[in-house]
Amino acid sequence: MQQQRRKVLQQLGLGLAGAAFGGIGLNARAQANGTGYPSRAVRVVYPYQAGGTGDVVARQIAEGLAKAWGKPVIVDNRPGAGGMIGADMVAKADPDGHTLLLTLTGMVQAPSLYSKASYNPVRDFAPVSELATSHLALVVQPSLGVTSLKQLIDYIGKQGKPFAYGSYGLGSSGHLQMEIFGRNANVALTHVPYKGEAPMINDLLGGQLPAGMIAAVSARQHAAAGKLRVLAVAGSGRSPLLPDVPTFAEAGVRGLERQGWIGMFAPAATPRAIVEKVSADVNRTLANPDFRARMVDLGIVLKGSTPSAFADVVKTEQAYWAEAIRASDIRLD
Repeated sequence: MQQQRRKVLQQLGLGLAGAAFGGIGLNARAQANGTGYPSRAVRVVYPYQAGGTGDVVARQIAEGLAKAWGKPVIVDNRPGAGGMIGADMVAKADPDGHTLLLTLTGMVQAPSLYSKASYNPVRDFAPVSELATSHLALVVQPSLGVTSLKQLIDYIGKQGKPFAYGSYGLGSSGHLQMEIFGRNANVALTHVPYKGEAPMINDLLGGQLPAGMIAAVSARQHAAAGKLRVLAVAGSGRSPLLPDVPTFAEAGVRGLERQGWIGMFAPAATPRAIVEKVSADVNRTLANPDFRARMVDLGIVLKGSTPSAFADVVKTEQAYWAEAIRASDIRLD
């Protein structure tokens, strides 16, 4: 009797174990095809300080996804090393869709700026969606007396010395774009880096800095007040915030056809079904009229795209910025 009882208990134990393993298998399959996703809170890593435009976008996206999924979506700011600390964290995270990266153009620039970059922007991530684009604008003090990019080029040539301009940081898009401008327009420039846009604008308005590359929304504000003059915007087309301002190409200087973007990524091995689901839900969030209205006020042009379309953008951008950084001989370590 005792042996029979032991046998029954062993069979029951095996049956329970089998059921448990079967449950694990079902859960894994559900995760892989996206039907069980998300199964818990999702963390969206933003690899820069809180408070900037990208951080605002991250929190708005997180709010929309939390409503759609019925699960918490938490924005985790992990600044440092030009965004590489947060990006590397996501690249090494479990590829189950519960850790995502929301980042800026700097994500593809940093590996060329730092010799010891810990990730490859193409190899180590699965692009989810290009969320938005933004433009940078070249502004000058009205006291310079120039009203066009051509006049600025002539003005610099007559000075006989390098012309100072500001950007919001070493290796920033504004820094890189102005280096391209200097080479392609054949003018000598001196870069004055700032720790953020706000202190740079303070010096522009105060007369300590003659020119700078700033966000289109900031350029519109100060141009409307007559405190700065906008000469050109970087990008393939004009900024909707500054429709009367030509692009650099329209003003006669090519090579600055790239504009900033905000995008979302998952770790490279994340199941395709999960990537597609996140992308579709993100795009629905971007389509919300109230959300779009809030972003317009910040100078953000919401976009939304498929994973494959964004993957093409990332590959193109990585190659473009790698060459621009090499040509400018800029290293940050």
